[in-house]
Amino acid sequence: MLKGCKSKVVTALFSLVFIALQANASDTFTTEEFTFESSGLKLNGIISQPKDIKAKSLLIIVHSYGSTNVVKGNWFAGYRKMFTDVGIAVAVWDKPGCGHSEGEFNIQQSVDSSAIEVVDAVKFIREKKISGFQRIGLLGSSRGGWIAPLAIDQVPDIAFWISVSGTDAYETWGYLLSSSLEIAGHSKPEIELLYQEWIKGIQVIMRRGTYSDYLNATNNLRKNETYQKLTGQKYTNYEKGSEAFAQESKQFEIIQQEYLSEDYQYDKETGLKIYVQNFDQILSKIRIPVLAILGDNDKHVDWRKTKRLYEQTMGKGDDSQLNIKVFKGADHALKMSKTGDYFEVSKPGYWDLPYAKGVFKSMVDFLCTNKFCVEN
Repeated sequence: MLKGCKSKVVTALFSLVFIALQANASDTFTTEEFTFESSGLKLNGIISQPKDIKAKSLLIIVHSYGSTNVVKGNWFAGYRKMFTDVGIAVAVWDKPGCGHSEGEFNIQQSVDSSAIEVVDAVKFIREKKISGFQRIGLLGSSRGGWIAPLAIDQVPDIAFWISVSGTDAYETWGYLLSSSLEIAGHSKPEIELLYQEWIKGIQVIMRRGTYSDYLNATNNLRKNETYQKLTGQKYTNYEKGSEAFAQESKQFEIIQQEYLSEDYQYDKETGLKIYVQNFDQILSKIRIPVLAILGDNDKHVDWRKTKRLYEQTMGKGDDSQLNIKVFKGADHALKMSKTGDYFEVSKPGYWDLPYAKGVFKSMVDFLCTNKFCVEN
């Protein structure tokens, strides 16, 4: 549990891509703060409305990974302008412990808890009959690809969903590791070896193995420079029986207990953490307009698996309203980066790179085609 909303964890590539789109935001919309209650906490956010027309629908931005600074930081101004310009109101709030939202920020907040926030926000907006409340839709990126379907499952009359760089049911760190190793120049056999050591490390933790077991299972992985950069850890090889080894062993046990207490399920075949149980069944029930935006240079989420899962669930049947758009060269944040690498974000000039051409227009076109916009 992290107290406060300041985290040193690098979250840029897992945060919503929408934050950076703020240039040229104008006074063509109005914005007011709102507060609603969820799980006993008062969460504070903002709702933007078209200035001269009545909203025809309302879009909720579903947060991805990391802390937020929505109200004070005036986040998503460009998006709020883009959507309100076509008659769509926009609502978004700060996570617990961030901004003026009550509680403590927890970077490991469960997707189920985040989905409850969305459900409670929908209830509040409808009870207050905020303009656009008759047709509420969701827009989320990355981790939001788990949260939005969970909320839709609880509120079946959600009107639409835009998924950006969405996920399948499993955690994505293994794909990030493999992608990073490939970019660093490792061969396929080397990548497979290191990936399997990562899986074996998880299995040691899950079967309550010892620190020595973990060291033996991950010896090559822990020595790998790319892995060390991703985790922020340096390779150590303390002598067994030493005081340093005992301290590291105790720290391992603490992490192990935290890991086991998360109450996640793990896939027996792959060893991957399952973030949403029965995810395919949840998606199969969705029969509303859905736009899935993916980049084929995404090195953080396996977009191919996501595309295939969406097609096999929401995309089946004559009543399917699934639209999938894959943007060539776009990375996880839909930027036209060179490698799509996790480390490229921290390089000077990354956020000055252009977004994939037409990506934002595709959102507006999708909404207007499905008559969620105000007609001109």
